[in-house]
Amino acid sequence: MRKIENVLKLDSKFRFNYFIRKVVDFEVVWGLYGTGWAASIVNGEEVIPFWPEEEFARICADGEWKGFSAKAISLDDFLLKWLPGMKRDGRRSAVFPSVDGKAVVVDADELYDLIVCEKKQYE
Repeated sequence: MRKIENVLKLDSKFRFNYFIRKVVDFEVVWGLYGTGWAASIVNGEEVIPFWPEEEFARICADGEWKGFSAKAISLDDFLLKWLPGMKRDGRRSAVFPSVDGKAVVVDADELYDLIVCEKKQYE
């Protein structure tokens, strides 16, 4: 639990970098699912939150997402289906939101490029 608390205290940029490393390492991305996938409207745009580990997603299943559950998405599906679909639909990603909702919001293309770049370092 100490690790969870320490990581959540990091600022959005550090959590963003942590997310990129961990999703490549574990080959899974976590979202919140209820009657559909969790989403928010930020500056008039639909934004979908993603976390690097189940525990972080579970902690954020509160407030507007109360009753949602953490659900895994394989990294391959995320890269090959989710991000292209989000780009097509004009949605952005909220990467590793904290309990207070602070997150780095990025376009699908940018997130795809950063994850693929990190993956190349593992090859």
